[in-house]
Amino acid sequence: ESAQRAGRSGFNPAPGHLEKAMGRLTVVNKVRPTSLLGPKTEEVPKTFWQKEFDGYKQVICWPSGVLLILVPLGFMGRTLQWNSLIVCLVNFLAIIGMANVQARAVECVSLQVSPLIGGMIDAFLGKSVEQIMAIQCLRAGLPEVLKANLMGSLHWCLLLVLGQSIMTAGFKKKMLEFNVDGVSAQMSSQVVASISMVLPTMFGSVPGVTPDDVLVLSRVCACFLIFLYLSFIYFHLKTHKDSFQHHTEGEVELEDKPLTTEDIELSQLSLTSSVMLMVASILVAAFNSQVLVDHLQDLSKTFGVPTKFIGATLLPILGNTAEHIASVWHAERDEIDVALSIAIGSATQIALFVVPLSVLWGWVIDRPMSLNFTRYDSAVMLLGTFLVAQMLQHGVSVWLHGAMLMNVYLMIAVISYFEPN
Repeated sequence: ESAQRAGRSGFNPAPGHLEKAMGRLTVVNKVRPTSLLGPKTEEVPKTFWQKEFDGYKQVICWPSGVLLILVPLGFMGRTLQWNSLIVCLVNFLAIIGMANVQARAVECVSLQVSPLIGGMIDAFLGKSVEQIMAIQCLRAGLPEVLKANLMGSLHWCLLLVLGQSIMTAGFKKKMLEFNVDGVSAQMSSQVVASISMVLPTMFGSVPGVTPDDVLVLSRVCACFLIFLYLSFIYFHLKTHKDSFQHHTEGEVELEDKPLTTEDIELSQLSLTSSVMLMVASILVAAFNSQVLVDHLQDLSKTFGVPTKFIGATLLPILGNTAEHIASVWHAERDEIDVALSIAIGSATQIALFVVPLSVLWGWVIDRPMSLNFTRYDSAVMLLGTFLVAQMLQHGVSVWLHGAMLMNVYLMIAVISYFEPN
């Protein structure tokens, strides 16, 4: 179901639903003939409560909605002191289900407001699961797990999702061509973010520099990255939005496309209900993530799984599954521009917003969180970013490039298992 709303979850340069939202929505039942030969009659428009019911059904009634059953079980597991593996697994799956509800609620809100406001909502709430996990890890005193999670999410989007999308599309088309303008702007921002995260790490190795000095520098760099993210949003949604439009051969512009059936059904949910559902899903996901994080160390000690491996490889699944499915889904349909925008857009949002915001959250709740990653993590992040930028700089790609990116990710994941806690 994540693929069916492809390109519309998270802040990705595929804002077709934002432009489509400019049209006024009028939802009535379909016109059906009373008989094969008789005249056509129009049924009575749906009532408010019918629209609300259909809207809630469209948001919740998906295959992943089954996972919502696990939400109360996740709370019960901590109260009844279940095995740490069962508690973590139940809450892990519950967060995935709730994240899907939250993403669709955000989409409902975006469809009923102006394109600019909808884009801002997507930009700041598209990665709410990662923000929740950041706060919970800081609260539990696990900044190293948080750093591993942030790095793992970046590698997941930039190497695994992007690589699989390129390889999937490359098997159907010998030479892939895509819009290099939007990709170039995002990759340039990605390089700047990588440099900003490497600087505190290198600064920490200078003789005489204290951890407090690194913490102060990290907070300064975080503020700069937030400013860069705001500039990128303005660049994306206002001054250069045409650079992020994607067209296939013989296809009209996104602004001229009619609303899809799914958009119309989602828009039946009122704005008030959409906002309430969005807030409720975020709060419930926060409670489940709290239980999950509280049992991570016990899980690591009981089964001998390094916490860094959990943070770098398992936790990124929570907030990036929807983008992964959507990107590959588009790639299978030869929509490589949209697939790349989803993968790279997610990585850009993490690097420019989630990472610096995690530092600021630590400042707010008085938990030291710096950008002082290990030298290994810093080197891997820079090398991965430069590798992707080099592969995409010419606007063409082949399936072998995707295979290379996926192999790099697998090597990083394997190494993370052997890293000491």
